[in-house]
Amino acid sequence: MRRFQIAILVAVITAAGCTAGGAAPAAIASLSTAIAPIPTTTPSVPVAPTKPPAQARPTAGPAEPIPDALIGAWSHPSGAFWWLLRAGSPTCVTVARTDLDCVAYQLVGQPAYVGAATMDGRVLRIRWVRGYCAGDRTSFGTGIDDDTLKLFDMPDDCGGADFVLSRAGVGAAPSAPPPPTS
Repeated sequence: MRRFQIAILVAVITAAGCTAGGAAPAAIASLSTAIAPIPTTTPSVPVAPTKPPAQARPTAGPAEPIPDALIGAWSHPSGAFWWLLRAGSPTCVTVARTDLDCVAYQLVGQPAYVGAATMDGRVLRIRWVRGYCAGDRTSFGTGIDDDTLKLFDMPDDCGGADFVLSRAGVGAAPSAPPPPTS
């Protein structure tokens, strides 16, 4: 605050055309008496911030449920499984803590990554709550052909891989274990 008051005083002096040897005009004298003195003690009440804290932003764009054709367990040749689950499933409620659809991804022997999921056209949007991207988002373009699901990672998110998945338990694809519930 003291710097601000000094800056105002300097601006007024400069605008009035005063020099070091000249007398201060009446405007400067009245300004200097109008400026409140700076307290020399620390106030006991904390000062409120000048701008409000950041708020979570709502998801941009539409938030549609996952299409029925994508719901279910999917297998990846690496030994991983993806589950695209309908809202209300135990995984969505207890693990993803959402009333939306959700996704779980688990490499055999590793903890599952879980997040709330919505669709925006053909883009699957995941807000991860557990795993390496917890607190972040990933978006995948989707393509489905019979029992093959392709997930194309979109730029500028947490992720970085494309996946070609087979419906679990169909053809040569292994059956999936139950999705994570804890």
